[in-house]
Amino acid sequence: MVSLLLDFNGLILLMKEEEKRRETERQYKRALKADPNNAVTHLDYGNFLATAGRLKEAESQYKHAMNADPNLAAAHNNYGVLLENMGHNDEAEKQYKLALEANPQFAVAHFNYANNLKEMERLEEAEKQYQLALENYPNFVAAHHNYGLLLQEIARYEEAEEQYLLAIKANPKDKDIHWSYGILLEKLGRKEEAAIQYLLA
Repeated sequence: MVSLLLDFNGLILLMKEEEKRRETERQYKRALKADPNNAVTHLDYGNFLATAGRLKEAESQYKHAMNADPNLAAAHNNYGVLLENMGHNDEAEKQYKLALEANPQFAVAHFNYANNLKEMERLEEAEKQYQLALENYPNFVAAHHNYGLLLQEIARYEEAEEQYLLAIKANPKDKDIHWSYGILLEKLGRKEEAAIQYLLA
């Protein structure tokens, strides 16, 4: 009886969430009907669709956003993320470059571009983009972490440790960073320190 009640409650919650999503989508459609060339609304609607896994529809909205405002850096960045998630790394790179042409201080675009370059094994270029991300946003936790992973991959262990420590300083509760730092410490033979990091993960 209890399990049935829990399942029923879960179903009610799912139905409520679905109705919220439908209402949100209706609002986006109304807004675009009133102002079809609003780049930010197209961008936000694209983000909504991408989160829902409706990638082709999201792609269409990002393209509308970029057509309405070719210098909207966030649209190029988010479209780049979408393309990368679809496995189109070369096309994603073009979008990240356009985002950074529109806004050279856009730390998130530098970070996403770095991740894309790392995935394509262009590690020197990726390192430069991580550095630019951190230059523009020094407390960017994910950038410190991913830069640390890159440095660890190319056996620059002291520098990798420095990046992990900066990431932990910025966000001591991030379990993934503690885990990565633990792996590095274990690789360096510092097993007791590694054990502490694993416990924090």
